[in-house]
Amino acid sequence: MEELGKRLRALRKARGLSLRALAEIVGCSASYLSMVENAHIDPSISRLKRIAEGLGTTISGLFQDEASHEIVIRRHMRRQAHFPAAKLRIEMLTPQLPEKLMDARLAIVAPGGGSDGDYHHPGEEFGLVLAGELELTVQGVTYHLEEGDSFYFPSTHHHSFRNTGQEEAVVLWVNCPPSW
Repeated sequence: MEELGKRLRALRKARGLSLRALAEIVGCSASYLSMVENAHIDPSISRLKRIAEGLGTTISGLFQDEASHEIVIRRHMRRQAHFPAAKLRIEMLTPQLPEKLMDARLAIVAPGGGSDGDYHHPGEEFGLVLAGELELTVQGVTYHLEEGDSFYFPSTHHHSFRNTGQEEAVVLWVNCPPSW
């Protein structure tokens, strides 16, 4: 999380935002943001989503510095983001390009892990559960998904997820436009 904190601070300063200004945009306290930047707090996925949006980027953008025009991304070359408090690991499947129209990733959710709150954003989402189980809540309706199940919904709907199973859940997750 130390790398994430440094990246957040650099992006905030590059955009000429004070902690207080970003906190107003995100809807949290400046002291909370300071603790995130100094790696004293591991933010929830829903909170990190709001911070990324406040900085004009996506969560994936927080972990991918350079634009890459590679057509193939080898498994061992995937950028990864780890979220210990959420018990979540993300493997980016698409390069970080400003002009891309969709974003794809693997979400590996440990038992008990998840978004810890709901969020919403422009676009649409598609997912396919490759392994394990996932509980997906969209607009207050909860769906229990198992290996082989897929989902699709407008991202403008409030949504959250968590792994209620006993093993890792692996989900292929696609957003259009990129928002994660």
